[in-house]
Amino acid sequence: MTKEDFLKSLGRELELQKVPEHDRKEMLYDFEEHFEIALANGEKEEDISRNLGNPKTIAKELLVDYRISKAETDRSVKNITYAVIATLSVSFFNIVFVLGPVVGIFGAYIGLCASAIILTLSPLLWVISLLLGSPNILGFFVAVAFCGLGILLGIGMYYAGKFLYKWILNYIKFNVQMIKGVH
Repeated sequence: MTKEDFLKSLGRELELQKVPEHDRKEMLYDFEEHFEIALANGEKEEDISRNLGNPKTIAKELLVDYRISKAETDRSVKNITYAVIATLSVSFFNIVFVLGPVVGIFGAYIGLCASAIILTLSPLLWVISLLLGSPNILGFFVAVAFCGLGILLGIGMYYAGKFLYKWILNYIKFNVQMIKGVH
Protein backbone atom coordinates (compact mmCIF):
# COMPACT_ATOMS: atom_id res chain seq x y z
CA MET A 1 0.00 0.00 0.00
CA THR A 2 1.40 3.40 -0.95
CA LYS A 3 1.57 6.36 1.40
CA GLU A 4 -1.36 8.03 -0.37
CA ASP A 5 -3.50 4.87 -0.25
CA PHE A 6 -2.70 4.36 3.42
CA LEU A 7 -3.55 7.94 4.38
CA LYS A 8 -6.75 7.92 2.28
CA SER A 9 -7.87 4.66 3.85
CA LEU A 10 -7.09 5.89 7.36
CA GLY A 11 -8.82 9.21 6.70
CA ARG A 12 -11.90 7.46 5.32
CA GLU A 13 -12.10 5.18 8.40
CA LEU A 14 -11.81 8.17 10.73
CA GLU A 15 -14.43 10.04 8.73
CA LEU A 16 -16.79 7.08 9.05
CA GLN A 17 -16.27 7.24 12.83
CA LYS A 18 -17.34 10.89 12.73
CA VAL A 19 -14.11 12.36 14.02
CA PRO A 20 -14.24 16.13 13.36
CA GLU A 21 -12.16 17.27 10.40
CA HIS A 22 -9.69 19.32 12.46
CA ASP A 23 -8.90 16.37 14.76
CA ARG A 24 -8.82 13.97 11.80
CA LYS A 25 -6.26 16.14 9.99
CA GLU A 26 -4.14 16.28 13.12
CA MET A 27 -4.18 12.49 13.41
CA LEU A 28 -3.30 12.07 9.74
CA TYR A 29 -0.48 14.59 10.03
CA ASP A 30 1.28 12.34 12.53
CA PHE A 31 1.23 9.49 10.03
CA GLU A 32 2.36 11.75 7.18
CA GLU A 33 5.28 12.80 9.31
CA HIS A 34 6.05 9.16 10.12
CA PHE A 35 6.11 8.38 6.39
CA GLU A 36 8.38 11.35 5.64
CA ILE A 37 10.90 10.37 8.32
CA ALA A 38 10.92 6.72 7.23
CA LEU A 39 11.27 7.70 3.54
CA ALA A 40 14.18 9.97 4.45
CA ASN A 41 15.80 6.94 6.11
CA GLY A 42 15.51 4.98 2.87
CA GLU A 43 12.47 2.80 3.58
CA LYS A 44 9.89 2.05 0.90
CA GLU A 45 6.29 3.24 1.18
CA GLU A 46 4.92 -0.31 1.06
CA ASP A 47 7.19 -1.43 3.90
CA ILE A 48 6.28 1.58 6.00
CA SER A 49 2.54 1.05 5.58
CA ARG A 50 2.92 -2.69 6.26
CA ASN A 51 4.85 -1.93 9.48
CA LEU A 52 2.22 0.57 10.60
CA GLY A 53 -0.56 -2.00 10.26
CA ASN A 54 -4.09 -2.09 8.98
CA PRO A 55 -5.59 1.43 8.65
CA LYS A 56 -8.95 0.16 9.91
CA THR A 57 -7.38 -1.17 13.13
CA ILE A 58 -5.33 2.00 13.54
CA ALA A 59 -8.48 4.10 13.07
CA LYS A 60 -10.24 2.15 15.84
CA GLU A 61 -7.33 2.72 18.22
CA LEU A 62 -7.15 6.40 17.31
CA LEU A 63 -10.89 6.70 17.87
CA VAL A 64 -10.60 5.18 21.36
CA ASP A 65 -7.83 7.63 22.28
CA TYR A 66 -9.85 10.50 20.83
CA ARG A 67 -13.05 9.53 22.70
CA ILE A 68 -11.18 9.05 25.98
CA SER A 69 -9.48 12.44 25.71
CA LYS A 70 -12.83 14.01 24.81
CA ALA A 71 -14.44 12.38 27.89
CA GLU A 72 -11.59 13.69 30.05
CA THR A 73 -11.90 17.28 28.88
CA ASP A 74 -15.69 17.47 28.53
CA ARG A 75 -17.33 15.41 31.27
CA SER A 76 -20.73 14.24 30.17
CA VAL A 77 -22.71 11.02 29.99
CA LYS A 78 -22.63 11.27 26.19
CA ASN A 79 -18.83 11.42 26.05
CA ILE A 80 -18.26 8.57 28.52
CA THR A 81 -20.78 6.48 26.57
CA TYR A 82 -18.91 7.17 23.32
CA ALA A 83 -15.63 6.25 25.04
CA VAL A 84 -17.08 2.94 26.24
CA ILE A 85 -18.53 2.15 22.80
CA ALA A 86 -15.24 3.02 21.06
CA THR A 87 -13.39 0.77 23.51
CA LEU A 88 -15.74 -2.11 22.72
CA SER A 89 -14.89 -1.84 19.02
CA VAL A 90 -11.19 -2.51 19.61
CA SER A 91 -11.52 -6.09 20.83
CA PHE A 92 -14.06 -8.78 21.65
CA PHE A 93 -12.25 -9.07 24.97
CA ASN A 94 -13.62 -5.64 25.90
CA ILE A 95 -17.25 -6.71 25.61
CA VAL A 96 -16.77 -8.91 28.66
CA PHE A 97 -14.23 -6.90 30.61
CA VAL A 98 -15.51 -3.39 29.92
CA LEU A 99 -19.19 -3.65 29.14
CA GLY A 100 -20.00 -6.10 31.95
CA PRO A 101 -18.58 -4.05 34.84
CA VAL A 102 -19.77 -0.74 33.39
CA VAL A 103 -23.35 -1.95 32.91
CA GLY A 104 -23.39 -3.53 36.38
CA ILE A 105 -22.05 -0.44 38.12
CA PHE A 106 -24.24 1.90 36.10
CA GLY A 107 -27.32 -0.21 36.89
CA ALA A 108 -26.55 -0.14 40.63
CA TYR A 109 -25.96 3.61 40.42
CA ILE A 110 -29.29 4.21 38.66
CA GLY A 111 -31.05 2.01 41.24
CA LEU A 112 -29.58 4.00 44.13
CA CYS A 113 -30.46 7.30 42.43
CA ALA A 114 -34.05 6.11 41.98
CA SER A 115 -34.12 5.10 45.66
CA ALA A 116 -32.92 8.57 46.65
CA ILE A 117 -35.69 10.19 44.60
CA ILE A 118 -38.39 7.90 45.99
CA LEU A 119 -37.22 8.42 49.58
CA THR A 120 -37.12 12.19 49.08
CA LEU A 121 -40.67 12.19 47.76
CA SER A 122 -42.02 9.96 50.57
CA PRO A 123 -43.73 12.88 52.41
CA LEU A 124 -46.07 13.07 49.41
CA LEU A 125 -47.38 9.63 50.36
CA TRP A 126 -48.16 10.93 53.85
CA VAL A 127 -49.99 13.93 52.32
CA ILE A 128 -52.01 11.57 50.13
CA SER A 129 -52.91 9.44 53.16
CA LEU A 130 -53.91 12.66 54.95
CA LEU A 131 -56.21 13.59 52.04
CA LEU A 132 -57.72 10.13 52.04
CA GLY A 133 -58.71 10.60 55.67
CA SER A 134 -56.32 8.36 57.52
CA PRO A 135 -53.84 10.75 59.17
CA ASN A 136 -51.13 9.07 61.17
CA ILE A 137 -48.67 11.15 63.18
CA LEU A 138 -46.15 8.31 63.29
CA GLY A 139 -46.38 8.12 59.49
CA PHE A 140 -45.49 11.80 59.31
CA PHE A 141 -42.26 11.31 61.25
CA VAL A 142 -41.38 8.23 59.23
CA ALA A 143 -41.98 10.18 55.99
CA VAL A 144 -39.78 13.07 57.20
CA ALA A 145 -37.05 10.61 58.20
CA PHE A 146 -37.23 8.91 54.80
CA CYS A 147 -37.13 12.30 53.09
CA GLY A 148 -33.97 13.24 54.99
CA LEU A 149 -32.44 9.88 54.17
CA GLY A 150 -33.33 10.41 50.50
CA ILE A 151 -31.70 13.84 50.44
CA LEU A 152 -28.54 12.45 52.04
CA LEU A 153 -28.52 9.54 49.61
CA GLY A 154 -29.01 11.98 46.72
CA ILE A 155 -26.03 14.05 47.83
CA GLY A 156 -24.00 10.86 48.17
CA MET A 157 -25.04 9.76 44.69
CA TYR A 158 -23.92 13.11 43.26
CA TYR A 159 -20.40 12.58 44.57
CA ALA A 160 -20.50 8.87 43.76
CA GLY A 161 -21.39 9.79 40.17
CA LYS A 162 -18.33 12.02 39.92
CA PHE A 163 -16.16 9.26 41.38
CA LEU A 164 -17.65 6.61 39.08
CA TYR A 165 -17.06 8.80 36.01
CA LYS A 166 -13.35 9.03 36.85
CA TRP A 167 -13.18 5.36 37.77
CA ILE A 168 -14.82 4.20 34.53
CA LEU A 169 -12.54 6.47 32.50
CA ASN A 170 -9.44 5.13 34.26
CA TYR A 171 -10.68 1.57 33.87
CA ILE A 172 -11.19 2.10 30.14
CA LYS A 173 -7.70 3.58 29.81
CA PHE A 174 -6.22 0.67 31.74
CA ASN A 175 -8.10 -1.79 29.55
CA VAL A 176 -6.93 -0.10 26.34
CA GLN A 177 -3.34 -0.17 27.57
CA MET A 178 -3.70 -3.90 28.29
CA ILE A 179 -5.01 -4.49 24.78
CA LYS A 180 -2.14 -2.52 23.28
CA GLY A 181 0.29 -4.44 25.47
CA VAL A 182 1.69 -1.41 27.30
CA HIS A 183 1.46 -3.13 30.71
